[in-house]
Amino acid sequence: MTGAWALAAAVVATTVSPVGHTAVVDGSFGEWSDVAPLHTDAEGDGERLDLGRIWVASDHERLTLSFEIGTDASLQGGNNLTLLLDTDGDTSTGLKAEGLGADLAWTFGERSGTLAPGSDRTRIEQYDIGLLQAPTVSSTRFEVSLLRRTPELGSVLPGPNIRLVLVDEDGGDRLPDTGAVELELSEAEPAPRPEVSLERRHPDDIRVLTYNVLFDGLFKRPAAFTRILKAVDPDIICFQEIWSHTARQAADQVSLAIPDAAWYGANTTEGHVVSRYPMLEARAIDEAGNYWAVIDLPDDRYDTDIAVVSAHPPCCDKERERQEQLDGIAAWLRERTSEDRDADDGLVLPEGTPIVVAGDMNLVGGAGQLRTLLEGRIVYEDAFGPSHAADWDGTPLADADPRHAGGRLNFTWRDSRSSFAPGKLDYIVYSDSVLELQNAFVLATEELDAETLKRYGLRPGDTLEASDHLPVVADLRP
Repeated sequence: MTGAWALAAAVVATTVSPVGHTAVVDGSFGEWSDVAPLHTDAEGDGERLDLGRIWVASDHERLTLSFEIGTDASLQGGNNLTLLLDTDGDTSTGLKAEGLGADLAWTFGERSGTLAPGSDRTRIEQYDIGLLQAPTVSSTRFEVSLLRRTPELGSVLPGPNIRLVLVDEDGGDRLPDTGAVELELSEAEPAPRPEVSLERRHPDDIRVLTYNVLFDGLFKRPAAFTRILKAVDPDIICFQEIWSHTARQAADQVSLAIPDAAWYGANTTEGHVVSRYPMLEARAIDEAGNYWAVIDLPDDRYDTDIAVVSAHPPCCDKERERQEQLDGIAAWLRERTSEDRDADDGLVLPEGTPIVVAGDMNLVGGAGQLRTLLEGRIVYEDAFGPSHAADWDGTPLADADPRHAGGRLNFTWRDSRSSFAPGKLDYIVYSDSVLELQNAFVLATEELDAETLKRYGLRPGDTLEASDHLPVVADLRP
C-alpha cells in the first residue's frame, strides 16, 4: 500500500457510527453519562496537560466535544492546546500537522484558529464558528461545541467523516498517541427546544433579578430595558455598572416598566439594590462597593425578611482583587450565620433568615473562587478570618444555575467583538436550607420565536441592545 491512501489509512485510529446526540454546553457534563468515550488516552504521558478521555456528539447543526486535560487549568488562556480537524480526508489539502491535512485548527489558549479548506487560509475567532465552551472557570474537563455551517463561512464541517487530533504543543501529549480519531457526523435534527415560560409558578415566589446593565445602560438605552423589566417583573433587583446614577434614580426607571409598585433603592458607587419592598438596613461590605440590604417582606405573606448581597468583583486578570472581594463576602456571611456571630457593623440576622448573593461575579479564572462563593472557603484568612460554610445548616450555598429560556445553555455574557467565548459570569446563589428554588432562567430575546416575543411584549434585539450581559432570574420560596 503506497501513496496518499497509505498515509490516510495510517492516521485512522477509531471509527464510530453517527453520533446523533444534542449535547448541552453548560459545564455540568451530566448529559454525557449515556455516551461512551470515543477514545481514552494513556495516563501520565503529558508534561503539562495529560489528555484523557474524549466524548463526541453531533447533530445537523453542531459538533460537540467533551475532553479531560488531566490538571485543573483554564481553557481560554495559558495553554497551547490545539484541536485539528481533517474534514475531507485528503492529507494533501489544509494545514500539514500531526499527519493530517487539517481543514480547521483551533488553539484554545490563543482563542483563535485557522480555517484551511483546499489551499485557502482564513484566520477565525470564536464567533466566526459559533464556538461555545464551558465551564468558564478552570477545570479538569471541558465541553466545546462549534457550528457545522455558518452564513459567512458556509460549510465548516460538511461531513460525513472527519478525523480529529487534540495535541498539547507545549507539553507534548497527544490524543490519540498515534494516528487520529475518525468519526461519522450525524445529520439528525437537534433535540426540540424547551417550552418558554417566564411566569412565576406561585404568586408568593420571590423573584430575584441580577443584571449588569453595561455603563449606565438602564438610562442610556431605556426602551429595551423597560420591555425586559416589564416581561421579567422582578421583586428584587441587583444592578451592576450603574456608575453615575443613584439607586433612587434606578428605582424610578424600574417604575416606568412596573408602575404598580412603590420601588425602593439603596446603593454605593457600585452596588445597587432595587426592591418593591422597603429596606430595613443597607450598607457596603467593602470600599469596592459590594453591597448588602435587608428587605422587609410583607408580614401577611412571609414569616421572615430576606438579606441580599449585590456583588460585582473585578474582571479578567485581576485574580487577587477578585479573590479578596469574594473573601470579604464570605466573611460577611460567616459573621451572619455562625453560632458566635458578632458582626462589626452591628447587623445580626435572626437565625434562618433567607440569604441571596447575586451579581456579575466575573468568575473567569480559578475554580477555587467559585468555591469561595458557594462554600465560604477564604483564601486570605489573615485578612478576612477563617473559612466557614455559608449556609445556616453548615452546608454550601446553592447555585440557581439557570438555563436560557427556551434553550439549554447557561452563559450569561456574550460579546461578538471579544475574542472570549460566551461565559457564565452572573450568578444567583442562595441559602437552600431555608429557600426553595421554584424557577430560574436567563433571558436572551434573540433566541425566542416571534410568538413568544409577542406574548411578553419583547423584541428580538432587546437583550442585545441592552447589554453584553443577560438578565438572570431566580424564583425563591421561603
